[in-house]
Order: sequence, then structure tokens, then C-alpha cells
Amino acid sequence: MIDPDTIIDGRYRVLSRLGSGGMAEVYLAHDQLLGREVAVKVLHHHFAEDQEFVERFKREASSAAALSHPNIVGIFDRGEWNGTYYIAMEYVAGRSLKAIVREAGPLDPAVAIDTVIQILRAARFAHRRGVIHRDLKPHNVILDDEGRARVTDFGIARAGASDMTLTGSIMGTAQYLSPEQAQGYAVSAASDIYSVGVILYELLTGAVPFEGESAVAIAFKQVSATPRPPSELNPGLSPSLDAVVLRALAKDPIERYADDDELINALEAERATLPAHGAPVDGHRYGAGPASYEPPTGVMLAAPAAYLEDYPPPEEEERRRNKRFLWWGLAALAIAGAAVAAVLLLSPAGKVTVPDVAGLSEQAASSRLRHAGLEPVPSLQPSSTVPSGLVISQSPAAGARVEKGRKVGIVVSGGPASAPVVDVEGLSAGEAVAKLRKAGFKPRTTKETSSTVAAGKVIATNPTAGTEKQLGSPVVVIVSSGPAPVKVPDVIGQSQSAAEGTLRNAGLTVGTVAKRTSSAQAPGTVLAQSPATGTSVKAESKVNLTVAQAPKEIAVPDVVGQSQTLALVALGQAGFKPKTASVQTNQAAQVGVVLRQSPAAGSKAPKGSVVTITVGVLGPETTPTPPATTTTTTPAPPAAAGG
Repeated sequence: MIDPDTIIDGRYRVLSRLGSGGMAEVYLAHDQLLGREVAVKVLHHHFAEDQEFVERFKREASSAAALSHPNIVGIFDRGEWNGTYYIAMEYVAGRSLKAIVREAGPLDPAVAIDTVIQILRAARFAHRRGVIHRDLKPHNVILDDEGRARVTDFGIARAGASDMTLTGSIMGTAQYLSPEQAQGYAVSAASDIYSVGVILYELLTGAVPFEGESAVAIAFKQVSATPRPPSELNPGLSPSLDAVVLRALAKDPIERYADDDELINALEAERATLPAHGAPVDGHRYGAGPASYEPPTGVMLAAPAAYLEDYPPPEEEERRRNKRFLWWGLAALAIAGAAVAAVLLLSPAGKVTVPDVAGLSEQAASSRLRHAGLEPVPSLQPSSTVPSGLVISQSPAAGARVEKGRKVGIVVSGGPASAPVVDVEGLSAGEAVAKLRKAGFKPRTTKETSSTVAAGKVIATNPTAGTEKQLGSPVVVIVSSGPAPVKVPDVIGQSQSAAEGTLRNAGLTVGTVAKRTSSAQAPGTVLAQSPATGTSVKAESKVNLTVAQAPKEIAVPDVVGQSQTLALVALGQAGFKPKTASVQTNQAAQVGVVLRQSPAAGSKAPKGSVVTITVGVLGPETTPTPPATTTTTTPAPPAAAGG
């Protein structure tokens, strides 16, 4: 896991983690050299030591870097960093096709077909350059903010003769594997067509053809089981569309469509039979009708039942459709015959006329060019005059006579080149990011302290609101992290009230106040604090205090008349600290005996306090004892009380 603000290879500053795959982690990063956001895929360290994985990872970059196409996520850079390898690629804001199907269920057939055609265009572009994806699945298709399908993750792509064996390799998600790939046989473009067939099946029905308890069980079904026709799961689908899907899912690659173009043509023919309503994935409507359009992804959900009441029953509609097809077929044959005659009489062999496609949608223009026997090559260009998605220009020009099969470049409008930065001040970070993305910018957030703007709210943007900025360029959203942190002051030794005032003045509050017995400090004095002095904390954080309280008072024992030794033991056992003083005496019986004490016996004093005892010592006037003689005089004992 790479922390935010880490600089990868001295160039890419990590903003956030986007996700994780089987081989690598993907991060959103800012390219500090070119000033743009990119997605950086970093190989897991435990794979960086495996030369086979490293080779596969490098091959992804080499394969994908050569694929510049509107429906393929572009690769910008690759390199080695911190003991592993990375790839910097185009960052596409949007959702995966898998996430959309999970949320919306089956898509409208027109939308499903339009989306799959875009995937096939990406696959066709790669196949013609010797690159086979080998892992096509909805997880690897992103719908950007304009609803355009973008294919990514050529992690196990095969490029020409550099293919490695399947031993130990990653084979992709089992639900989307072709039978030959599941068995470990050689793969081809037909294998990708099978995977696209699975994607189409899922978009139309909301389910994959085969499920199982394990990847092995699913792979076995891919090899041997026959999928249910999609119309069994979605009765609204036509038998002809069933046939298209099932042919793409044929077990034998030879029985599938010969190439991407053949499947595209079959899907376009099915698209033409659908009602002229809906919204394709690129966001351009085909007309009004019983459909709902959900921006910004352009995913059209199934029509509500209430909208279908004005339409005839399926049997009647089928009868009418067959009748229309009959007349349309006769008319088409007549027109085709006339067209063929005209071509034979007027055109040189192998030459076709380039049709005029300026002003058409990209899909309509591509369809017209293909019907004319030409290959469209779309590219995007910002435009403030031509609506987004429409063709700005073409090359060769309309009316030119060219060889059949020639490529015709079409420049598609990407919308206005620039727009003013929208005002998001005061919004939450999430609301601001969503609003800026909707306006066509690529926002990223950064935090800054503020004593006036609540934490989590936007302080400002860079550039500021109203600044004219090129669409697709980054906008920094400055989000408040709340007041600046403060350092905890030292309040140990202060009274509790003084300490509370000191903390309030520092922008902090008092938390818990614990008591602790102390005979060394006056009651109420602060003995400890938490957090400790000098710790940096957020403003308004709580500081817990421990203050002194007086010890509990107990009765002082009576030790007068006891020997010094016994008195010291008695006072210590009672919890006091004895202190000894002396007084001279001429009475031998008082020597070494406690004559008085302070505090007096029976009085109350704090436990641990000092009790002073005064002990008699021999005075200087006392006559020394004479040397031993035959007669010893023993002093009389003191008279007993009352004696």
C-alpha cells in the first residue's frame, strides 16, 4: 500500500488508491511534469521477483502503448521504482460495465448492442495489430462520463510471437474464458470474440451463461455445456438476437464469427430492427420512446411497464414487423439492383465514393462509411461550435473516389474546449468533486487548516471559481481540515482552576479530573496531565487532569511511656512518620522512654503525617554511678498513684 503524497519515480504524486488486481495496485496520481491526472499501476512486490510476471507486466505496457484508439485506455509511461515496476496510463473517470449491470440489471437491448459494438471496435483495432486481449470482461470496460466504452487492462495480452506458455499464468475470470483458453490451448482473435459474446449475454440478461462453485467447475461448463438462449432469461429478446449471441458462444472457434467486423455487422443489423428510441452509451438519443436515460453514464434502464401499454401485443407487433420486413426487403432488393447496375456502368472497378458524414454522430458516420466499403478511423477534438459526439470533418473529403477498404479519418467533437470553473465553495468535498466532474473538469482534493470553514467543507478551488479552464484539465479542491493543531501547555503545579483557564486560553477543553492523595502538594494542585506537555492536538481537544487531595485523617496512637523502639514501631504501623526529639533528665527510669508526643494521643492527623516523640536522655548533673562495692543502693521506685 502506497501512502498519499508519495512521489513515484520522481514524477507521479499519489492522490488516492483506485483498486487492486491480481498482479498490481492501481493509484490515482498527479503527473507533476505534464500537470495531469493519471492512473498508475504498480506491480505487487512479491511478483516483482518473478521474471515471468515482470515480463507479462512489461508486455502489457508494450502491447497497450501501441494501441491509440478512442475505445482503448491509453498507456503513457512505464518504469522501475522502489524495487518494482509501474505503468502510467490514462485516468478515465467513470464506472465499470460490471458495476453498472450489478446496479441496473439487464440493459436495454439497443444500449447493450451499442456498448458491445464499441468493445468490438477496440478489439478489432488490437487484433489488426497482432494483440489479443485474452481477458475481456465487464470489469475491464469503463464507461466514461460521456458514456463511451473504454477497454483497459491488457495484463495478459498476447502480442505476436512473444506469447508465453499458460503454465502458471493468469487465465482471467472463469465466467468469460473461451473453451480453448479454459483447456490451455492456443488462443486467437476468436477467443476474444467468445468473451465479447459472454459480455453481450450478461448485458442482455443480467447473468453470465455459466456459473459454478469453483473456477474449475465453470471452466468445465465453458468446454462442454450449452448455454440457455438469452430470451429464456429475458423474454423480450428476439430469436434473431439469440442466434447472434449463441453463434459468438460457439464451442468451436471455426463456428464463431470470422472476425470482429462480421459480429459488428450482425449486431448493427439487429440494432436496426429495434424501435427507434433509447439512448446509446455515447449519450446520443435515437429518438423518443419508452426508455429512461440515466446520466452521466448514459446507461438506459429497462422501460417501465406503464410506458408499454400503448404498444400492441407481441404477437400483433411480430406480424406487423414481418409484413414491414417483406416490403422493406422488396424495396431494398430493387434499390440494391439499381445501385449495382449504376456502379457497374459508371464506376471504375474497385473504386467507391466517399460519403458525406460531417454533422452525423460517430456511430452513424461509421456505419455509413462501412456500408460504403470504407474503414472509419475516429479521433476526438475539442470544439465549441460542434456538439459533442458529432463529426467535425473527414479525410478524404466527401465525394472523393478512393479504393474500396481505404481508411477514412473522422474527427469527432469532444465538446467545448474550455469553460469557467464552477463555484463549489462551502460544499462538502464529495459534492464539489461531483459538480466539477459533471462540468467537465478533473478535480482532486487537498486539505488546509481553517478556523472559519467547518472541517470537510470546501474553502476554495485552484483555479478560482469563474476562471476559464480547458475541459478535462485538473482543478484542485481545497477542503478544510478544521482549525490548526495546538500544543498542549504545561499546567502541572497549577491549581485546578488556574489550569482550566490556561487550557481554555490555548483553545483546549478540560476532560476528566482524577483525584490522587498527596501529602506533598496542597489539595487541588495539578499533579499530572494527558496529553503531555508539548503534544500537538486538534483545537477543542480534551486534556485530562490529575489533582492532589488531602490524605485521610486517622487517630494518633498513645506512645507516651513506651520505649523509643516500641514507639517508633507503633507509629510506623499506624501510618505515621515518627520524628524523634530528646530532653535531658536526671531520672534513670526516664532515659530512653517517650516522655511526650505531638500531636497528642487520640487526636486526628492525616495518614503519613509526622508525629514527634520526645525521648529522655541522661542529663549532665546526674552523679555517675560509683564503682561497685559490697553494698549496692537501689533507688526506690516511684510511688504508685494513690499509694
